[in-house]
Amino acid sequence: MEPRGATLPVAATAAALLWFGIAALATPFDHDESQYIAGAWFSSHLLIYRDFLYLQPPLHAWLFAPLAVGFPGRMLVAMRLATAACALITLLLLHFAQRRAGISRASAALATAFIAATAAFQFTASVTRNDMLPTMLATLAMLLSVIALQAGGRRHWFGAGLFFGLAVAAKLNFIPLGAAVGGFALLARPRHAAWLALGALAGLAPMLVACALAPAAFFYGVVTFAASGPFAWYAANGAGDELSWGEKFGDLAKYLWRGPALLSLAAIIAHGWASRGRAGPPERRLACWMIGGGLIGAALPTPSQLQYVMPLLPPLGLALGFMLDDARAWPRRARPVLIASLCLSAVPGLLPATRHVIAMAGHGSPILAASDHARWAGAQVRRLTGDDEIVTLSPQQLVDSGLNIDRRFAPGPFVYRTGWTMEGAEARRIHAMIPATLADLDRDPPEAILVGYEMGTRKLPLRPDDSLIAYAKRRAYRMLAMPDGVGKLYIRPSRR
Repeated sequence: MEPRGATLPVAATAAALLWFGIAALATPFDHDESQYIAGAWFSSHLLIYRDFLYLQPPLHAWLFAPLAVGFPGRMLVAMRLATAACALITLLLLHFAQRRAGISRASAALATAFIAATAAFQFTASVTRNDMLPTMLATLAMLLSVIALQAGGRRHWFGAGLFFGLAVAAKLNFIPLGAAVGGFALLARPRHAAWLALGALAGLAPMLVACALAPAAFFYGVVTFAASGPFAWYAANGAGDELSWGEKFGDLAKYLWRGPALLSLAAIIAHGWASRGRAGPPERRLACWMIGGGLIGAALPTPSQLQYVMPLLPPLGLALGFMLDDARAWPRRARPVLIASLCLSAVPGLLPATRHVIAMAGHGSPILAASDHARWAGAQVRRLTGDDEIVTLSPQQLVDSGLNIDRRFAPGPFVYRTGWTMEGAEARRIHAMIPATLADLDRDPPEAILVGYEMGTRKLPLRPDDSLIAYAKRRAYRMLAMPDGVGKLYIRPSRR
């Protein structure tokens, strides 16, 4: 009977893995992927912050860097599939945490599925960003916190802190989530809170080491740029009002609505208020504390984006599992109505990924195509110049080319497009390129320049690529159209 009983979970796991893998290949590039892909690529042969600028904590770049070595020419695909694997592991850990907390198998499965159906989870599972990795680490930390509440072991509290610290070393907006667990531990388990804190310090160690090796570049990339760069860019585009707190909260509600998250959160709050006089188990209180921390973490980054709600999803899943179990005691039809409503709310969360998969069936994978186009560009540059030096504000388009991307362009367009916010000397010191230092390329001119992917949008019309195009034209670079019809590859005049 046991193998037969395991059939459904195994089938569901296999189906989820297949779905995330397909969606990862079907989803077009997200604009912000450039810095994460480039960060991992450069980390495979250079030291982060010391040798190139990175605008995030280091852990994601370090853990994904081996994919550049192990899958040359197919790094884009490898990174997408690795992210999809992290998504599946996250869901398994969420299910295990619920089961360990005493939630029934059916409620745990439903809650896990509803979290998976949110637009934030679907998107984050399908692109190469530093959001799914810390979500996986934080979910493991949540599981260990649940075990620690039951077993009381110091090693479990230390382990929980360790993985919360590692999550922060990958993404800073997980700080409030870990802090919420720390606050809960101080009140509920004060004797063990120190072990949680020690674990967190151990988890933060990689980031602290990176900071010590290159403090100026670290603080600019991880702190200063986040506090100034987006505001400067939006203001320059006449869109500064979109970064107000009112816009931020409106965006946050919109992102939660895209999937079952908003309805789940509202139902959990209403259920908690209705049962406020009853003492719940510590695992439930832990979930409530973590939901508060997750909401703060979701609201902190600017501008607000869909993936920033990820710190909220693991504790939301745990609390939803508890509520679905409680709903068995509700009036007869209340639980089926709730489940049906959650199923209906999942539709907008699944629509974008579904559209991408349908598009791939008709036109092929955009990621496989981008990888092929990168190799085409590499072949053209080597054939026409005999060398491999290239610069671009879109490094994600070139990591599979085999070309040597100038390390000063590792942050993609982000530092370059707000280059007026720093002096040229500072840019050179932290290995960044800005328009004011573009003439530095003349000391050792690149063999090629790739442009065309940073040409502005309706909301943000400024075109960072324009200055690179002007540089190439002034120096008589020859233009080749990329196979995708978007990019333009400028080749240096032959010196032979």
